[in-house]
Amino acid sequence: MKTVRRALMAGVAGLAIVLGSPAQDKLEEVAQGFRAYIVAEPRFPADDVRNRNGKMQDVVTDHGLNPVVAVFARQIPADAANPLSELVKTQDALAEEYKTSRLGTFVVFLALKDEFRKDESRDARIKEITQWVSGVMPKRTTIGLAEATEVPDNQPLVPAQVTAMGIAAEDDIVIVFYDQYRVIKRWKFKASGPPGEADLADVAKTVTKRLAKKK
Repeated sequence: MKTVRRALMAGVAGLAIVLGSPAQDKLEEVAQGFRAYIVAEPRFPADDVRNRNGKMQDVVTDHGLNPVVAVFARQIPADAANPLSELVKTQDALAEEYKTSRLGTFVVFLALKDEFRKDESRDARIKEITQWVSGVMPKRTTIGLAEATEVPDNQPLVPAQVTAMGIAAEDDIVIVFYDQYRVIKRWKFKASGPPGEADLADVAKTVTKRLAKKK
């Protein structure tokens, strides 16, 4: 009887530890993938099967359980003299520093008003992104294009993948750092107040705090 009582007490104690531990377990999850048309893929040579340039790709599933710094922006910069260019440079630098942790980085422009296959402005948007990329020259950051809305039956709706990433209608730029499909931190900005030097430093600090011990 004493043996049974000890086993029962040990089991309850173990359960208390499990229930009382998880700050990490309560982190918001990345609940689904995110499909985008890939405009630039600097990670792989053009003839590499992993290079999805010019094709649709789920940029979330592509990185699996690895950590990711994802950026979503509604406006395509006119040239490289734009805060988004500095953001990509920060992503590239982090991806290089934490390549042994397989840190992934991507930028998706939510610049279409309907699904990619139906939006007649897609070629113009691709051209604008390509021009911007030629000035920024990302080294490790994938650049994509996706819809901010979709229009079934002439009724504009926000795609589920946009909502799932925590991107609200008033958010012009959103940075999401997640690891093992759990959101570590999210930053949101207006077009009138894009991420500055202090914000980029905070992104780098957050990534370093999470990944430095894994290097």
